[in-house]
Amino acid sequence: MSWSGAADRTGRSVRVVWLLIGSFVLTVACFIAATSVAEYRARGIGADADSIANNALPSIACLSQARTEVHQLAMLLERLASEASPQTASGMADARASRDGLARTTTDCLALKTYPGEKSIQDRIVIRSTAMNASVDRVLRRFEAGDRADAITELRSRTEPAVDQVDEALVENIALNARQTSTLGTHIASLRTKSQSLLAFLLALSILLATAVTLTMVRVLHRFTGLMEARVTDMEHFSGRVAHDIRSPLANVGLALELTKRDPEMSLRKGVLDRAMHTLQQVGQLVDGLLVFARSGAPPPESISTNAGEVLRSVVDEMRPTAEANGITLSFEKPDPSAVVACSPGVLISITSNLLGNAIKYMGSAPERRIDVRADDVGPSIRFEVRDTGPGLPRDVRERLFDPYARAAESAVPGLGLGLATVRRLVEAHDGTVGVRPNEGPGSLFWFELPKAETKPRRIRHVARRWVPRPRPT
Repeated sequence: MSWSGAADRTGRSVRVVWLLIGSFVLTVACFIAATSVAEYRARGIGADADSIANNALPSIACLSQARTEVHQLAMLLERLASEASPQTASGMADARASRDGLARTTTDCLALKTYPGEKSIQDRIVIRSTAMNASVDRVLRRFEAGDRADAITELRSRTEPAVDQVDEALVENIALNARQTSTLGTHIASLRTKSQSLLAFLLALSILLATAVTLTMVRVLHRFTGLMEARVTDMEHFSGRVAHDIRSPLANVGLALELTKRDPEMSLRKGVLDRAMHTLQQVGQLVDGLLVFARSGAPPPESISTNAGEVLRSVVDEMRPTAEANGITLSFEKPDPSAVVACSPGVLISITSNLLGNAIKYMGSAPERRIDVRADDVGPSIRFEVRDTGPGLPRDVRERLFDPYARAAESAVPGLGLGLATVRRLVEAHDGTVGVRPNEGPGSLFWFELPKAETKPRRIRHVARRWVPRPRPT
């Protein structure tokens, strides 16, 4: 199991955690939305209910009472017209009391809140009530004066029609309030239905999201447990490999020291101590490789840049004697002077020297022995290529070549297997990409891309020269 696989799982786990957070936020949002909708609908229903309770119903009750008093006044006047003279005095008193009570009731009704269109009806009530009261006064005065015939004539010709007109206006006003009550009731029922449907939807969505959150949490915990187990297994394998690679040479050193302790002269003659020193140097290189790998994932500093041509030229010049000593032709195609990448010179040197050193080291016994190094402008990035004519790499090796400790099973070349892993970590830490593919002819083509930077070339060349170290074998 490779570290890159663990990194992929880590990325998936991070996405799942964000999904979990998003589901939780949506769940809370649904509950808040449900509460807000319920509150909003409740305010609408409450306003309609208040309108019915504080306007429509009191108006209907008051207007109905006014109608009752109108009918009572009409009945008292009719009784005055039909009764004998001795009862006229008390009848007139009752009629005046009924008229005054109707006037007070009408005033109370007109003081209530109105709906749209109700004001014009109230104006008609006022006009018709005024005409009716004037006619009633004339009837009562004529009864008091003993002019019974004229009083009855006034009653039949003017008072009774005026009473009917007032009653008609009152009925019209009552009908308007009744219609308004019906409209408000229908609106309340509609709000209640919509609220119930929307609340049911939001609650169902909340339950669904809560279920999804729970299932996602279970998946996260399961993946986290698996990831931790994988990390522990990877660390066990890695630490075991490192311990083996360090313990084996140290055992040889211990044996050499023991032989030297027993017979120093023989050890000197046979070069035992020299071999021990060489072994210790290998251990030091191994430890250095581990330190470089551990630090390679650190984020790059801001506003730093390097001229690609200067660095590549320095690395190729340093590697050329080693390549020629192995019978390898090393060619370099210098890029455009404006090829500037967003990384430090040391990073670019480490990447290119690792790739070039590996190409030299693994050339083997290939009949054609050639390595080509080049850099090309590919838009937002600079693409670097190291093309060799070596034995090439099998597909299964290419797929895991950039993983820590990844080495071909049949490889006889010594090494820890961290060079290409360090290359990938350095490239990806600078927002770049790296890969390998078969060459068009024999061998392989290693490539990587780094983002371009905009910096003054003079400063870049100075920094590049200052940071050129001797490459170290991977």
